[in-house]
Amino acid sequence: MDKPTIRYRYQQGVSLVEVLVAMVLLGVAVIGFVALQVRAVTATGESFNRSQAVSIAQDMSERMRANYGQIAAYSVANWTVMPTQDCYSATCTAAQMVNFDVRLAKEVAAASLPNGNISVSKCQASSNICIYVAWGDTTTASTGTNACVTSTGAYAGAPECVMMEVYNES
Repeated sequence: MDKPTIRYRYQQGVSLVEVLVAMVLLGVAVIGFVALQVRAVTATGESFNRSQAVSIAQDMSERMRANYGQIAAYSVANWTVMPTQDCYSATCTAAQMVNFDVRLAKEVAAASLPNGNISVSKCQASSNICIYVAWGDTTTASTGTNACVTSTGAYAGAPECVMMEVYNES
């Protein structure tokens, strides 16, 4: 009995085409996974900054509550300069504690967030006081191109900031 002969003439290059198709599919899948990983890392960074900002705002809120008789003073304090008041080494009055709290909050925001800043002012849409913590290109102001909130009190666009509405003394 003779062995049948297989004709390879019709199968030339078939395995090479299959390998090329598999490589293209694998390349597309790898590019997709890389894009997904980049987005996940970005989201993790955004989440970290936002949680830091909430923690800073909550700390400021607790400091204001502890210095209850001076809550209004926080909203009129000069948040553009760094106060020098140090209540760790000396006894402070309630009014001096406002400046000390402003200093601590600004130091923590600057150290914890990229280009971090904090301010306290009257809320745009209510009689309460709001704490604004911003980072990146966003400012704590309520006007301007990179403002945290609009004049109605809503977040402006997609800002890199946190607004916390707190109580009022009155």
